[in-house]
Amino acid sequence: MANKTDITDIDWTIPRKNLNPKTKQPYKRGRNWRIVAYPESLPEDWKDIIRQEPVAISPLHDKDVNPDGEIKKAHYHLVLNYKGNKSFEQIDEIARALRAPVPQRASSLTGSVRYLTHMDNPEKYQYDTADIQVFGGFDLENCLALSTGDKRQALRDMIAFISDNDIVHLKDFTDYCLSDEAPAGWFELLTERNTLFIKEYIKSTWQKIQSSNADKERQK
Repeated sequence: MANKTDITDIDWTIPRKNLNPKTKQPYKRGRNWRIVAYPESLPEDWKDIIRQEPVAISPLHDKDVNPDGEIKKAHYHLVLNYKGNKSFEQIDEIARALRAPVPQRASSLTGSVRYLTHMDNPEKYQYDTADIQVFGGFDLENCLALSTGDKRQALRDMIAFISDNDIVHLKDFTDYCLSDEAPAGWFELLTERNTLFIKEYIKSTWQKIQSSNADKERQK
């Protein structure tokens, strides 16, 4: 089996291709970006390199595990939040200076920041929020909290998900909120103050399905 490319073999001066691995399309300009960095690759002065950038740095993720129980390679998550849009090329220049993999646009700033310690992923190791480092005026406290507007929109999305997927058991929805597929903040919204409402909504969804099935039986 061929060996993986050694870190010393990479020419970090060469710009990387702008390509979203999920959509296979170029990233558009944006304010929020994510970078994953590995300790063995980072230059000694890496924090000085990004000190002027509006960035939040996770604690070292050295206790993450794969589905098979194997410990993942230790890494840092970085979230950058600018007042104006930045291009992929601009962020890639920073990532290459850190000898890090290709950066990615962050679809949710709050979700990305909360992921720095797995706040919304209780099934994963919980890192200490106090160990998050920030530079460049990054507003960590504001990013960690879901805004009122975010909560309302998330609740709308949760209701739509329940309806679209005919969820009829609170357990099934809770399990989804605990999964990696669930949007950031759903588990928090479910458990903090909306459990009774969502439970009743799921119950009414079940009742509607039962009523519809009964009507169909009568029409036969």
